[in-house]
Amino acid sequence: MRLPLLLGVALLLLNVAARSGDAACLVTLPPSPPFVPPPPYDGLGAPEGGFWYGTDVLWTQLDAAGVWHMKDNVDKHGGYVTKLVFWTRAFDWRKEFQPELILTAQRLDSDAPSVAVAHANAVFIAHKPAIMTGIRIPTSGCWEVTAYYGERRLVFVVSVEP
Repeated sequence: MRLPLLLGVALLLLNVAARSGDAACLVTLPPSPPFVPPPPYDGLGAPEGGFWYGTDVLWTQLDAAGVWHMKDNVDKHGGYVTKLVFWTRAFDWRKEFQPELILTAQRLDSDAPSVAVAHANAVFIAHKPAIMTGIRIPTSGCWEVTAYYGERRLVFVVSVEP
């Protein structure tokens, strides 16, 4: 009887510590079994040093360690910039040169301004249509990123490091 109670308290304290900056960021890690993009995207292969993350309706690639190393991506106004690519079978590049992808980010381990991006472009990666957007993260830390494309939503957590 005491073990479940102690385990529950320990998990609660770990969650509180993670949100207050006292513990490591609980980043999104590779799923088991691994996600494989649906046809015709299955030929893209696994990203080097990373993994595919998402569902058949919206997916991206993430770093295997859940870290965005940003020392080469410092913004001239402070913070960090990076580009993200998303795939979905619902995207038709012939009709949507500027896809209606919305990206938001919020810091989980400390106070920081939230981020919202509502601009994206159609691109081709390995001859497959994709959606690319840029994002400016104001500080390092633990960030939850959410992508919205129509009614599709994809959420992941990354550790942004200088």
